[in-house]
Amino acid sequence: DRRLIMPLAMTGAPSRFVTSSRPLHCSRVLRLMVKAKASSSSSNSGGGGEPEDYHPWGSPPQRDLKKFRRIIAALYLIGGTGHALDFIGKGPFTTMGDATTFAALTPTQQLATVLWATLGPAASLGLTGDKAWGDAALVAVAILDAVGGFSGALGEAGTSAGAAQVAALAAYVYFARRAREDDEKQNNQ
Repeated sequence: DRRLIMPLAMTGAPSRFVTSSRPLHCSRVLRLMVKAKASSSSSNSGGGGEPEDYHPWGSPPQRDLKKFRRIIAALYLIGGTGHALDFIGKGPFTTMGDATTFAALTPTQQLATVLWATLGPAASLGLTGDKAWGDAALVAVAILDAVGGFSGALGEAGTSAGAAQVAALAAYVYFARRAREDDEKQNNQ
């Protein structure tokens, strides 16, 4: 017997379907698969369906920008939460420096704490929603942290934090430029 019975028992189907008396032939299964693929291809090639290269996140440059935004959003949420802990003496500034309370931080560090605690989560929210203000918050945090870090106003770890923000800003500019160029190329076609 050259028939193939579909292993419905493995799919969790009810037993009444497993004991069906109508087995499927291998050739019938293959014909159904080819027919489904052919109808899918014809509908994707202009028959009113999505284009064949359709992706819900857009073109590859758009997908790269969205992936980058998701990664930075998570990092900025963590950074904002971490700096919010400085208010109770358990954050990066209060554990790495001489200050043990928020009041003992320098005014620049206090300002950076307030900005990070508010802009970090705000940027995260905007970036995950692909909002323009999320991108603006990313740029603001990166510039402020880089300037504060390289000026020495943020303490010992400021230079490495500034360097990380410069890298984040450079990556954002790269991905955003690629996505914009791809949009312009698609609009000109």
